[in-house]
Amino acid sequence: MKGRPDLDFFTSVKAKELSFGRVPEKKVDYYGEPADETEVEVERDNIPEEPEEGVTYRDVQVRWSVAQRIVHPSEEGSPTRSERP
Repeated sequence: MKGRPDLDFFTSVKAKELSFGRVPEKKVDYYGEPADETEVEVERDNIPEEPEEGVTYRDVQVRWSVAQRIVHPSEEGSPTRSERP
């Protein structure tokens, strides 16, 4: 990411025990104009990337952070949202 982010957000959650009756869908969407540069980091303790239904995970922690910078259309070489893959 070039420059300082316009949005810098961090959150975390801890649990002594955690189990899923149904594995949740992981999805985050960003909408709007102008385009943006986004960096997301997720760190997990004692819980896998793909958790399983009915398994009990103990002493878990998840840390999630996102940094996002708005890219103004006048910035040279900046892709528009429609040009992104």
